[in-house]
Amino acid sequence: MSLSVQSDPEEPAGGYAFLELPVGTLPDGAVTVAVFDAYGERWLGDGGAESDGWRPERHDFGPYEVWRHDGADWVRIGPEIVDRLEEYQSLRFSLGGRDYDLNWPDNVPPRAPAAQPGILQVVSRPRPVAKPDVPVVRPAPPAPRPDPEPDPLPEPAPQPDPVATSETDAGRRRLWPLLLLLLLGTAAAAGWWFYGRDAEPDPATPVADTDPAAGPASGDACTLSALSALKGGFAVIGPAMRGCGTRLSAEHALRLVEDAAARNEAGALLLFGTLYDGDELDPRVENLIGLSFDDDPAKAAEYYARAARAGSQQAPGRLDAVCGKLAAMDTTLAKGALDDYCR
Repeated sequence: MSLSVQSDPEEPAGGYAFLELPVGTLPDGAVTVAVFDAYGERWLGDGGAESDGWRPERHDFGPYEVWRHDGADWVRIGPEIVDRLEEYQSLRFSLGGRDYDLNWPDNVPPRAPAAQPGILQVVSRPRPVAKPDVPVVRPAPPAPRPDPEPDPLPEPAPQPDPVATSETDAGRRRLWPLLLLLLLGTAAAAGWWFYGRDAEPDPATPVADTDPAAGPASGDACTLSALSALKGGFAVIGPAMRGCGTRLSAEHALRLVEDAAARNEAGALLLFGTLYDGDELDPRVENLIGLSFDDDPAKAAEYYARAARAGSQQAPGRLDAVCGKLAAMDTTLAKGALDDYCR
């Protein structure tokens, strides 16, 4: 059971929000609301004691009327709370005798500040001082500058000896074919070294006729594709999967269990509850295959409850044991799971 916050669509200027809880969570009539800053360990007050309204002692706002609409309980709070909260602030709301932890969302804006009254001031400009009239005389055009003297022409560079130039060009023309043949031969040798050697398979290396996505070898009954193709659902896939042991990876085992749980098969849901239950163990799945989760009684209760509804005979007894653990816990998550799956 969790608390969610929605902005009030009828207040576009911000400052108002709705607290939403599952229907029947709050009592009839009205409730008070207290807000605790989990990081600063302070309570939100009425703003009279401190500048920002946060204080060590608890303060309850309200009372606020409780509405029941569209399968939920709604409480409308105003600027006295919304305007003092920051985006993503870690908070604990107390209402209806319960505490709810949440991070304040970024889609509930505070109320836009009102325009501040000001004083109009008249700014006087100094009058310009009158200056005596001075006749304006157009300046005389500047005297023309003499044209610069042209630079002397550079002396012509000495021409090369035509006989020597022609002999050099002839020698270069004779070397070009030799260089071209040398480059072509080098390129051919390099191409054979990099590509020709790999053109034919090594007869000593067998070529495996397997599909990489199917598993380690064609015909292996412990691949993901082979186990998924078994008929009869998880009642058949589960025992086959456990029989594979270390030949099946934890990733592929999780994929098989997730697919069966999505089909609401009791065996897969019971296995998920076992993996989240620290007091239960499926040795072949957890020890041999290596698929195991951390202890999470809330998650275990959720999957045990689903498995019981799907027809599992073992799930009700395990659910009772997990509910006993949840009853001894004081976290919000544990209390919500106890209400949702154990009553």
